[in-house]
Amino acid sequence: MGFSTVAAAAIIGVSFILVINIFSGGVLPTLSDYRESLKNMEERSVNRIQTGINITDITNTGGTIYDLNITVKNTGSITLKTDDFTILINGTNKAFTCNKSYIYSEKNAVFTVNLTGTGLKRVKVITENGISDYGEHMV
Repeated sequence: MGFSTVAAAAIIGVSFILVINIFSGGVLPTLSDYRESLKNMEERSVNRIQTGINITDITNTGGTIYDLNITVKNTGSITLKTDDFTILINGTNKAFTCNKSYIYSEKNAVFTVNLTGTGLKRVKVITENGISDYGEHMV
């Protein structure tokens, strides 16, 4: 009977050590990653809420190969990096240049896209965090 009590205590003790090892090695880092993920998601949500853009003007230069100039105003409170924008013309991602590196709150920037062809150009400007605005221009 004495041996059974000692053996049972040893088995329970080893099991307890294994459970603590598994918990500290697997569960605690997961909880830490979860907390960091929630913090990042909260920051992205706040940035999306505080981001706003408005296409204020679309013009083009003459010729068969022309520049489409898209004036975008930052209506939000977040400073936007223009290199992180995406511009779609009729659903196709287009390369662009911009006259500014950053668009500060309540300021404008002009994006220039080199195009060919005439007709209706549907323009979509998208920020890094997914906020967008639409416009149309007939060439």
